[in-house]
Amino acid sequence: MNKVDIYINGFRLDLFDDEEITINLSVQNVQDISKVFTDFTQTFTVPASAWNNAIFQHYYRSDIDTSTLTKKTFLNGESLFLDYKFRVLKDGGRVEAGGCCADALDALGGSLTSTTTSVTFDGRLRQAARIEINSLPFRTGVVEVENVQLKGTEPYAYSITFYGDVVTLADLFGEDYLYDLDFPAEYNHAYTDNAVFERLTTDTYAPVFYPMMSPVDNWYYNSDSGAKDDPNLHFKGANEDHGIHYYELKPALKATAVLGAIQDTYGITFTGSFLSATPFVDLAIWLHRREGYMYQNQPAATAWELINFTNTASPTPDYFNLATETWSPVGLSGTGDIYDVAVNVTITGYTDDYFIGVFRNGVLISEATANGTGVTTLFDVPVTNNVESLQVKIRPSTNIAMTYRVTQMTITNSAAVVSANVSMAANASYALAQVIITDLMPEMKVKDFLAAVVKMYNMVIIPTTSTSYLLQPLDDWYAAGADQNFQTYFDITEYVVNRPALYREIQFLYQDTDQILGHAYKRIYGNGYGDLRAFFSFDGDEFNVELPVECPLFERLTDLHTGALTNVLVYKSITSDANEDGKFNPYLGAPILFYGYFENYDLNANSVAFVNSDGVTSREVTTAWYANTSNRYTSAGASDSIVFGSDIDPYHLESVNSNLYNDYWSDYITDLYDKSRRLIQIDAVLPVGKIIKMDLKNAIIWNNQKYIVNSAQVNMTTGKATFELLNVV
Repeated sequence: MNKVDIYINGFRLDLFDDEEITINLSVQNVQDISKVFTDFTQTFTVPASAWNNAIFQHYYRSDIDTSTLTKKTFLNGESLFLDYKFRVLKDGGRVEAGGCCADALDALGGSLTSTTTSVTFDGRLRQAARIEINSLPFRTGVVEVENVQLKGTEPYAYSITFYGDVVTLADLFGEDYLYDLDFPAEYNHAYTDNAVFERLTTDTYAPVFYPMMSPVDNWYYNSDSGAKDDPNLHFKGANEDHGIHYYELKPALKATAVLGAIQDTYGITFTGSFLSATPFVDLAIWLHRREGYMYQNQPAATAWELINFTNTASPTPDYFNLATETWSPVGLSGTGDIYDVAVNVTITGYTDDYFIGVFRNGVLISEATANGTGVTTLFDVPVTNNVESLQVKIRPSTNIAMTYRVTQMTITNSAAVVSANVSMAANASYALAQVIITDLMPEMKVKDFLAAVVKMYNMVIIPTTSTSYLLQPLDDWYAAGADQNFQTYFDITEYVVNRPALYREIQFLYQDTDQILGHAYKRIYGNGYGDLRAFFSFDGDEFNVELPVECPLFERLTDLHTGALTNVLVYKSITSDANEDGKFNPYLGAPILFYGYFENYDLNANSVAFVNSDGVTSREVTTAWYANTSNRYTSAGASDSIVFGSDIDPYHLESVNSNLYNDYWSDYITDLYDKSRRLIQIDAVLPVGKIIKMDLKNAIIWNNQKYIVNSAQVNMTTGKATFELLNVV
């Protein structure tokens, strides 16, 4: 029999003497191959001893929120035992004793010290845990309390479940979104036409770049000299004002950078050669968090800036503090009053709307929209006397440079008493015209982003330490394994050869889209662009791999003047519905992953116009980032694609053979439906060394045939195991 120990938050649990701990090991199971599994135990029970009650903080009682453990340390031995139960190690042997007695310890040559430790246990959360077999490390993860069994009024046992480290990873992410991650400050940049142009036409600032993807406009290409409508991308000269306006573009970020931010935020590490290899290094996410432009006409897209007043007319009373830019009715009694805040602003070189906001103790309580020079009054602002303070802030509707000056601001109560009269001595420039990558990340949970990547490339997530995880495609992971001979461990007295589960329908699906081209594609062909469906004449369930992202359908533009196909490839995030002005409506949808690659994407033959911030001049774009579902513009044969099936690539106008299904899923699915595939269920008895070192990527040799482990159920106490083996075909 093996000795199994379970630790929670560093404290070893008491176990029933006859408790057998069984763990299920599986990576991808043919019963549900759309899911990536980790090690986990079946639910088992531990006694409600005084020691365990303290560890679990008497979970059966809701009125107890603290407990203590008495920690015993022996001369050369172990710790973490109660007064009435301890062990002493002496000369390599173990002596058991039923009570704590100094004389007994002295006789054994031991000594005892005692410390008391407070325990913090929250049954709502999974707790850090580890399992040891014969004092050798086996697995780390978390434990979750399922229930407490009572007999009469006394607790009898706790039902707990152990989960491996990948489940811990999901707990670590929780419900966090991508915009909760810590991205490096160097990804942020000034919001200027130069900054956008450089990140469109060079890779100097990778992993941040600007692809030719429009969130609003229906771009087209027309080389006719008279075709000068705004959405026409053809470059006609530096003094033309049509083409891609710098405010139309939104940045993208490489997936490797997102993984890097996840690592930095949560203190973990992802490893695996695939993460630094093509095609994964080309994968990117479009930072399309809001419908429409990035900043223009986005009411909440810019940050508030505190107005820096320099002068006061010193009214009586004067409650405005120029040092802190704060108005506070100190000394007033009563319940408060209603105030009007009048702000006279002079605007220079900015024609869009801007906003004036009144903040009470840091919280926005009143906001007004203004345009141009003039007085803006925020009426009936409620204030509680002698408690609250007000600050006034400003922000433009478009995240570009704005010069302003507040020539006068007054704060007046309901009795027409002015208690603030301040102004600015000089102009100020809105200082927050920055592209902040964190603020632009799509509305996507961290765990969903990782799930999308794992499903796309059919990856496994293998914990290598408590904070390090191997991310690797399943085929590569198996290829890195070694053959091991289990001939002497299998019990061939009786075993079963099963027919593997077969599915009547297999689907690889992106999210449905209402984007103009993607919606039309599905209406015409019945499948979404990038999806793959297969139907079989077997009785069985459906197997769906559904990604939490959309597959973008790009468009290679045709020159409307010559009818020739150009090299200009764009994406239009618009719907087929038009607004009252006849323009197509902007589209948001689910997050978008695509390939972004920069190398010799030559647009000289069909150069594109980039309109500067002055709105009247433009620059010629002759090279840019290649953004598509494929990652090379040179040929379909040189490309990888994020579509699952044989959809026609919009740039190459032929299908790309290296798609997600062919490269990462086909071997597994094809083997599953192979006529010779069998599922063997067989028992074994394993020594401790085999249990400790069990690695599911290693193939098993039995009867001169190779098998992969579909699943293994191992009794860690007895060493008995039940394997499900798939023969390699």
